[in-house]
Parts: sequence; structure tokens; C-alpha cells
Amino acid sequence: MEQLSPDRIEGLANDTVSRHRGPLDEARAALSAAPPSEELRAFALRLAGAFDAAWTAFSLFTSIPTASFPERIPRVLGAMHHVASAQEGFYALREPLTPFHEYWLLPGTRPPVAETRKNDGAATGVLHVSAGEHHGGFSLYVPEAYTAERACPLIVALHGGSGNGRDFLWTWVREAKSLGYILVAPSAALDTWGSVEDIGLQEIILWIAHHYNIDRGRILLTGLSDGATFTLLYGLAHPDLYRALAPLCGVLHPANDALGNLQRARGVPIYLVHGAQDFLFPVSLARFTRDTLVEAGADLVYRELPKLSHTYPRSENVRILRWFESLPNRAET
Repeated sequence: MEQLSPDRIEGLANDTVSRHRGPLDEARAALSAAPPSEELRAFALRLAGAFDAAWTAFSLFTSIPTASFPERIPRVLGAMHHVASAQEGFYALREPLTPFHEYWLLPGTRPPVAETRKNDGAATGVLHVSAGEHHGGFSLYVPEAYTAERACPLIVALHGGSGNGRDFLWTWVREAKSLGYILVAPSAALDTWGSVEDIGLQEIILWIAHHYNIDRGRILLTGLSDGATFTLLYGLAHPDLYRALAPLCGVLHPANDALGNLQRARGVPIYLVHGAQDFLFPVSLARFTRDTLVEAGADLVYRELPKLSHTYPRSENVRILRWFESLPNRAET
């Protein structure tokens, strides 16, 4: 996904066919040839559902070279949705299937404690909460090693326009699981973010804090595209709530100036990422954002990725968290 761009998409689709068509066909044939016993039927249905989602993602993405131009973006977005669905399905099966268990761990890492550790009765893993008055619902990941004895840092991750939190959650689960973060991916009430979700995010954080022990001084607000734009808008409006901001592939909303957010930007840690090949928000807008935030006194890290288009740079996740962890505790600032 990180390599997606208009000029590379056909090559990526053809490469996906050559690398994965054979193994997927073999796996599908093997599953069809081995009907489950009655006691394994529920397991087999979940496995088949996740596999079907992966197959649908593959089919949509690899059909792009023969699709008309207007059909290409919907197929890419559809493939990305089914990739997220496949991950959610396979995650539920990670314990009996060792390759899936290892997939959600960063290389060289292990969860802080075994997943079987007592967690004080708190629900862990992937949870979904329905819509409220000020948000469209949210998806939550709580590490299975969670214990109320330790205050967990929190990642709040905002999807792009027309996205949803349930899919976007999987952008961050591996890092959250490996490094011990609680992760929440809210959904906008409508197609994208607006003023009402500023209230909604605060309500969501209060809900999480009521049910889990979070470190209120270690909340990272991040997002992609429209989610990045509103990461800056919401984050600069509430520098006392969010310890740091990490907007990726977004722009500086003009409302920041009108709301006085730039006057609140001094000293705010911001990790700003943009692609030099972004076709939706040209990199000149990111450089303007960089210069404006630096002039406002923000504590800015700017990462301009030369090959990145308008898509999520997953390789930045660990860099963002290592940067976030290097920040002094709020009490020390």
C-alpha cells in the first residue's frame, strides 16, 4: 500500500499476480479439499471468511490494469477495505495458527507479558463501539497483556476521507500490540471529519479512561489525509489533551488561524510526514505547513518522503512511536 501511486499501480498489480496467484489458488484448493469435522466447523468458517476477504482484495487489486480510469480508485479502496477485513478475521485465529500470531509482532519484539496474563477482567483485543451523538463509533485495540497496574499510552488514529475507523485500526495494530499501546480508531459521523468530532474525540477518550488505565499525559493524535488535516486542527485546539501530533499526508486547515490554533502551537511536538509525489495535496502545501508551524514555534519534525504518493507510509509508524517515546513526560516540560 505504501508504494501505491498512479504511475506504479499497474506494475504493482501485475507483480501481485505473479507472486501470489499460485499460492492463493493452491490454498483455496486445499481448503476446498479438506472439509472440517463438526467440532472444527466454527473455526473453519472463520478461516474461510478471512481467506475470502483476502481473495477479494487480491481480485480487486489485480483487475486494475484492465479497468477504466474512473474505476481504478474505487477498486483500490475496495481492495484496502477487504485487506482490513482479512486482517480482522485472521487476528481472531492467531493463537492456533502460529504464522498469524507472529505477523502482528514487530521483528525482534514480544508483547510485554504473555497474552494469557490476568488483565483484571478488562476486555482486551479488538473491540467495536457503536456511534454516538458526536462520532460515528470507534474501534479499539487493547493489548492482550493489558493490566490495570500499568498506565498505557494511547494512540488516537483518524482515517482519511470516506474511510472508517474499523478499517484504519489495522494500520496501527502491529505497533500497538508490540509496544504496549492502547489504540483507538474513531469513525467520522459523516464522510469526513468536522467540528462535531472534536467533541466526540474527547468523549471517546473519557470513555476509554473510564474503562482502562491510560496515561493521560501520553496521548498521541495521528491521522491520514483528512485525518491528518484534522489532527492538526483538533490537536492544536487542545494541546493540554494531546501530548503530540503526527499528521501524515494532510494540509493546514485555514480554520487554524481563525481559531487561534497557531498561537497555541508554540512548543507542541509535531511529526509531519508528506510525500513528494502526492497527487491530491501537492508537497508545496506540506512545505507551507512546515514553514507556518515552525514560525509559530512548534517543536516540528518534518519528513518528506521522495517516493511517497497520497497513501499511508506504514514504515513511519515505528519512527513516530520512537520519537513520541523520546519526548519528556508532560510533568517535566
